[in-house]
Order: sequence, then C-alpha cells, then structure tokens
Amino acid sequence: MLDAVEQTVTQDAESADQFPIALDRLTKKTVKVLRLLCEGGNPTTVLASRITQRDLARKLHVTRQALSVHITRLADAGLIQSGRGFINVTENGLKATGYQHNPAILIVRVTPQNQREAYEKIKRIRAFQTFRVAGDADFALVVDQRDLDKVLQDLYAIPGIIETRSLIATETVRQSLQ
Repeated sequence: MLDAVEQTVTQDAESADQFPIALDRLTKKTVKVLRLLCEGGNPTTVLASRITQRDLARKLHVTRQALSVHITRLADAGLIQSGRGFINVTENGLKATGYQHNPAILIVRVTPQNQREAYEKIKRIRAFQTFRVAGDADFALVVDQRDLDKVLQDLYAIPGIIETRSLIATETVRQSLQ
C-alpha cells in the first residue's frame, strides 16, 4: 500500500502547484512517515487563526510575554496548537467556545460553454473543500454555514451558473480518513 502512495506522490509531483511544497523533494521515507502518521491519526476539526500574536496581544492590551502564558495554558489544555507563526484552535477548543462546525454543502451546475471560466472562479471561492464532480452537478463546495450567503453571492456572480442546491449539515454522524 505504501508503494502505491509513493507512486501517487511521484505522479502528484507533476502537479505540485496544488501543494504548498514540491512533492518531488520528498524522499520515499518521508512519504512513508507522512502516510503512517495519517493511518495512525484521527481526523479532527482545526481552525487556523489568522491573527498574529502581536495583534492578539494588542487587542488584549497585554505584552507578548503575558500572552505567551495564556497561549501555553491553552496548549497544555489541548484547546489550541501553537508554534512559530501559527495558532490553531483544536476541536476541543472550538467545543469549549461553543463553536459548532456544521457545514453547508453546495451543489453547483454550470452551462457547458462556461465550464472553464467557472472552474477558475469557483476554485478561488472561500470553502473548506471544493470538488469538481461528475453526475448531476459540476461542482460541490463545502463551506462554513456562516459564509453561505457570501458564497452564494459569489457563485451567482459567475457567468454560466444555472443552478445551486444547498444542503445544511445538522450533525456529523461519522468522520473518517478513508
């Protein structure tokens, strides 16, 4: 199975523009490490914060050193993950603040003559995931319910959009990597 992953990574390296790092720079062992980490993990929801520690300290009217104490407490409690240049709110942190991740799933149909232009514009819309699909629709987007109105406005501004259907998730029944 790992050989298949290595082959996929090699094939994907040709389209490395999708990934933040060039996959052709990874060794086979590195790919194995990544795969084993994925197999041994559980999928969770993490919210990547866009605020810098400097800005966060300013908003709280504290020094960065004082903020560091609070960040350490939150990390020790498993409510955030932090490192050099990032702070992610973990699933437990989201639950502690009352945030619920119940996404909206948008199904989009586009006229055939507008497929290329729509593809380029849809992939820039803010979504958790965007899929090009086959069947009764052309695209499927998974978005935060809070962003639904904005995303729908953005979609309707794209020439050739002929239909959208919105599905609102009310509960996560099961979540898996496979």
